[in-house]
Amino acid sequence: MKIRVGDCLVEKVAEQTAGLPYGELYPAHRAEMTHDFAAQTAEVSIHSWVVRTSEDVVVIDTATGNGRNRDNKPLFHQLNTPYASNLARAEVDPEAVTLVLLTHIHTDHVGWNTHWHNGEWQPMFPNARYICSAKELEQCRQNPAAQELYRDSILPLIERGQLEVINVGESPLFAGVLRYITTPGHSVDHASIVLESNGESAIFTGDLMHHPVQFQYPHWNSVFCENLSLATASRQRVIDWCREHRAIWFSSHFHSSSYGRVTHGGQWIFLEA
Repeated sequence: MKIRVGDCLVEKVAEQTAGLPYGELYPAHRAEMTHDFAAQTAEVSIHSWVVRTSEDVVVIDTATGNGRNRDNKPLFHQLNTPYASNLARAEVDPEAVTLVLLTHIHTDHVGWNTHWHNGEWQPMFPNARYICSAKELEQCRQNPAAQELYRDSILPLIERGQLEVINVGESPLFAGVLRYITTPGHSVDHASIVLESNGESAIFTGDLMHHPVQFQYPHWNSVFCENLSLATASRQRVIDWCREHRAIWFSSHFHSSSYGRVTHGGQWIFLEA
């Protein structure tokens, strides 16, 4: 499942898929749903995106990771997924990855930062620079509920000097074609990542949306969003940006191919490789 954007090649590397009732995924909006719709299953995917440029192999977000203690939450706790095998199937050599860009620090986006090797958590991509928001890192450090995540998925990078923090608001550029833009709301300093290459545009939206139904209801916020008004504003801004730039939207959680386009009327169209 590969797609070319300008001179870059983009590929999805899957970890797992799951289903959540719409009423549980968007609980604040149950009053807007029929009983039958609220009970229907919203299919979600958890995965990474790999971007290959002429010089770099970039991983955007690293899914959940295996063998993590995550408060017995079934989607995240003590997983045993074929993510590493899926990387190999996509011909991604972990040692060849040069950059890992994180949209935010939630458990299903940072887990494969590391893997259990030789009795300790070690960087999954030993030669990569890992990039994250300074604000996101500080919140993770201070959040009592995130300490297990910090110890197994973040601290090993810091100890090896591989984690670099950025000011997302400065829109830093990486690999010559990827730049961060601030899209807060889902988390304190959530960011999306714009890809611009040879006249073509795309955007990796992190958790701006969890399901395409939010194109029909862009004011719907998921149960995982922290600041609802900011999340809604960020979502609408990126929808408008995609329409203006005819950009491909690469989602972190949409099912199927997980990428597509926004029509001029604001509707979602999946693209297939």
